[in-house]
Amino acid sequence: MKPKSKEHRRRWVLRLFEWGVLFCIVAVLGGMFLNRMGRAQAEIERRNFQSTVMAMQAAVLLQSVVRPEDVAPGDDPALVYREQFGLLPTGYVGRLDRPDPAAVAGGEWYFDTGKRQLVYRVRCVRYFRSNLQGPPRMRLEVVRKSGSSRLTVNILDDGDWTVGGKDAVN
Repeated sequence: MKPKSKEHRRRWVLRLFEWGVLFCIVAVLGGMFLNRMGRAQAEIERRNFQSTVMAMQAAVLLQSVVRPEDVAPGDDPALVYREQFGLLPTGYVGRLDRPDPAAVAGGEWYFDTGKRQLVYRVRCVRYFRSNLQGPPRMRLEVVRKSGSSRLTVNILDDGDWTVGGKDAVN
């Protein structure tokens, strides 16, 4: 077998260096892509939450105008939503008495019968800043509008998403 020349070794080391640089570039681009996808997923979750809350606000307002005897402050807005539109919010698990928020999966809704609040458990926790202890979640309640007999769904100040704009739902 013929011994390898110095030129061959130099080309081999250079080729190895090129592969290393290429691998680093691909790794950095892959990391940037995964970060962008996480932010996009959080933005989609935020917008889905907002649109669901706006639909619930419309359902509760409509119910309080058309049939005010069927809805009262502290009621479950998801059930009013079902009565008005014929479906429950995606991920609604039902009415729970003294629920453990950690036992509810991210992206699900439940009604806390003790506190009389509808709770949304946030799925993308990395992009949500919570003011509550435990898993991040948003709480909503049916309240009477000030100076009116009409009802609305009010979002309690439990935190906010760190993606997207500050679109007000209230």
